[in-house]
Amino acid sequence: MRPDALRPAALLSVVTLLIWTTRIRNIWTDDELDTAGQVSRTALALLFSALALATLATWWRARRDEAVPAYAGRLVRTFAAWTVVVWVVRGVQIALADHAVGFVVVHSVLALGSIALAIWADRSAHADGAGDAPRPRDLSPSG
Repeated sequence: MRPDALRPAALLSVVTLLIWTTRIRNIWTDDELDTAGQVSRTALALLFSALALATLATWWRARRDEAVPAYAGRLVRTFAAWTVVVWVVRGVQIALADHAVGFVVVHSVLALGSIALAIWADRSAHADGAGDAPRPRDLSPSG
């Protein structure tokens, strides 16, 4: 994989950090949430932030060294899958809850945009088969 294959993952990381770090502030200023709700929601936001920061660091390292670390494909795939699963679940929850139309529209746009970026990041990181699990060596006498 070439370092530029991680650009979509870097973009996903920046968008994720913008969304989820803002969410942390909103969590702790929401008077309707109890402490357990605040802590659990903050944990989710921090997990997203950690995946985004790890992905950004990997992209930066790949740019600097002009070589992509072996773990990059697995990291991007994990980050992308997590993004898709969480946003699908949250998107359905938000759509079915009693929220104002504007709130649902904004969060639907965030969800669809994040999912699209996640799919793009994963496909880009795995476009040439790089980042996939290593293939077993041929152990035959001629291999």
